[in-house]
Amino acid sequence: MKVHLRVFVEIKNLGKAMNALTDAGITGFYILEYKGMSPQDWKGFSIKEDPESAIKMIKDHAKNALLICSVVDEEKVDEIVKMVRDALMGEKYTILEVPIRRIIISDGKNE
Repeated sequence: MKVHLRVFVEIKNLGKAMNALTDAGITGFYILEYKGMSPQDWKGFSIKEDPESAIKMIKDHAKNALLICSVVDEEKVDEIVKMVRDALMGEKYTILEVPIRRIIISDGKNE
């Protein structure tokens, strides 16, 4: 089975995370930039229910971060996770392993 491995890191740790992932043998990845907040960051906040207030709060208080994603063989996940954990020791990060039931790839020519 394949696993969609997602590693959330602060921007300052991109190099450490990417080096660990490539050393562990990932063959491809994509990166998404986002603004994130940990539960301790928003503890005590009261967000008004109008979208503009919520967006303003996120812009004012959320931190820039990155999501590094790769599809890997399930057998390799434990080794990859260990290498990332070792590389990011003492840093904030989150790793998600999402099982993939199916992958469909289209070249756009033969639909």
